[in-house]
Amino acid sequence: MGRVLLTVPVLLVLAACEPAPEVAPEGVSPADEAAAAAREALAETIRRADSAAAAIEDRLRPVPLQRPAEEAALRRYLAGVHVPRARQLGVQASGQEEIDALIEEGRLVQLEDSTRHWIVRATSAPAYVVPHTRALLEELGERFQARLAEMDLPPYRFEITSTLRTAAGQARLRSSNVNAAAGVSAHQFGTTVDIPYSAYAPPAEIPETLRVDAPEALRPHLDRIANLALESVSARKSRELTKILGDVLRQAQGDGLVLVTFERLQPVYHVTVARALAD
Repeated sequence: MGRVLLTVPVLLVLAACEPAPEVAPEGVSPADEAAAAAREALAETIRRADSAAAAIEDRLRPVPLQRPAEEAALRRYLAGVHVPRARQLGVQASGQEEIDALIEEGRLVQLEDSTRHWIVRATSAPAYVVPHTRALLEELGERFQARLAEMDLPPYRFEITSTLRTAAGQARLRSSNVNAAAGVSAHQFGTTVDIPYSAYAPPAEIPETLRVDAPEALRPHLDRIANLALESVSARKSRELTKILGDVLRQAQGDGLVLVTFERLQPVYHVTVARALAD
């Protein structure tokens, strides 16, 4: 929680700027009273965040890591399978003008940067996919968070990178990334995303158990402290969360919803929608 302490001066300044109460106890200035309230809210938030992080770590500790056979099941379908399915279900665009036209036709959608199931990494925004892929991500998010709920864990979200690419974008990537497909990539059809397994985003809403009574001006900073604690434990236990997400992906692949490649050179699940899912 060392990074959290950097927030303290900001909190105290904000607290000092809060409207002064009409009556303050004798010998105590309104600024001192506000600062004391801020310190109390900060201390309680850190206490709750540390306690929550410890509990999450305890619940994840028994989770086994993925076995080689489980990883192999997520490498059954490589580019030779992903690309034909992507051609069948996807679209192609040479640039933003064609992307905009496909959105107007309803054949592409822009993923929200943040939902209750995922976040799009800033380096990958704006992120475009076909509607079937968005429906797949919703389904995977529901299943992932249902597994977490069964273990009394917070509803962590997965991150999304590498959505629709133009042919020119794929060529540029190929020149700088040895892991990029040598020929046509499934990413060129809006059917495919990469889901990193090295990091998981905190829940879209702060759990009520981590919220304390505090002036509204302090709320974003206290929420950031809580998120830092949740992010910290998810980073430490990312392999256990990857096992849980891997189980979800294997089941979804068995259900015929998705094609998955568990990549090594880049720590991502390469995910292609396997059938039409949008209405």
